[in-house]
Amino acid sequence: MVLLQQSAPASAGVFHSDVPMPYEKFPAWATGPDGAQRIVNSQAELDALPGFAVPDYVPPVPREQKPEFAAYPKWIGDQLVSNAEEEAALLGSDDVDTREALLQIAAEKGVKIDKRWSDDKIRAAIEAA
Repeated sequence: MVLLQQSAPASAGVFHSDVPMPYEKFPAWATGPDGAQRIVNSQAELDALPGFAVPDYVPPVPREQKPEFAAYPKWIGDQLVSNAEEEAALLGSDDVDTREALLQIAAEKGVKIDKRWSDDKIRAAIEAA
């Protein structure tokens, strides 16, 4: 019985949306030339403070896409796995030949999959494409 399953990572596009998130520039922290900081509520307030600036907007990056992200080691149930092969073996791949065939079909169709996925999940992704 599986009580917990890992959800699809953000890198799989699950959290991707064509609708941009609204970005509100103000209120914001403004930093002055001598290191002083103030909260400004509008562009007019910022313009009234000579030498003060607001940092540029940097969009958030999903944790899976950050350079310091490490997928392994991680816990699967009550066992610690060190790589994708150990995870696949733990999750119970049906057959090595079947798995290789599924990976090849996914590559040919251009379906983006994760090698940690079970054979059933890879098969479902291929069928959905």
